Amino acid sequence: MHSLASAIEESADLLLHAGAVERAGQAVLFPGESGVGKSTLTAACLIRGFGYITDEAVALDPDTGRVTGLARPLMLTPWSTEALGLDPALGGWSDESADKLAFTAQSIGARAVTEPVAVGHVVLVRRSGARSNPVIEPVAAGEVLAAVLAASFNHYRLGERAWEAAARLSTQVQGWRLDADEPVAAADAILRLLPQRLEAPTTAVEASPAL
Repeated sequence: MHSLASAIEESADLLLHAGAVERAGQAVLFPGESGVGKSTLTAACLIRGFGYITDEAVALDPDTGRVTGLARPLMLTPWSTEALGLDPALGGWSDESADKLAFTAQSIGARAVTEPVAVGHVVLVRRSGARSNPVIEPVAAGEVLAAVLAASFNHYRLGERAWEAAARLSTQVQGWRLDADEPVAAADAILRLLPQRLEAPTTAVEASPAL
């Protein structure tokens, strides 16, 4: 997927407004509207060793349940760049937004993932505003379904096929709610989830601060 505008009108995949990273052959999705922190969290995950799929748009294949991402650099604000400890000189000013720097995955020391990947986790991100440490807790499949449909760019075109793809995804992944303000600590919290793929906790987990 190289052009979101054309993909919305032409793609047979369900397109989601989401960031996505990969670890050990599984994708972690961050669906959400602009400004929620998808790009910053995606970049923080790259710093922690995840592979880069996208920070903006995910294509979900309704037949396989696998995802690919919009091929583009990560778009980070000066605040995000500083919070992540990135050298602004590694990025370039974005043509899409005058107030953002564009970083390639390679400039952050990560690899770009271009092959389709199965989804293991969907993380619903919100800024806590008060917590010093991130808190992550499991959410029901219904919340995942609602978030995926709300993040879709083209469900109106796909009709029933979109609903079926979103419903299948929501029942096959583990959903989480992440309350966090500090991006690298949030990425550490996500990293700790991965060994628990088949055994989700029943209570909230408070992550320790990043070292």
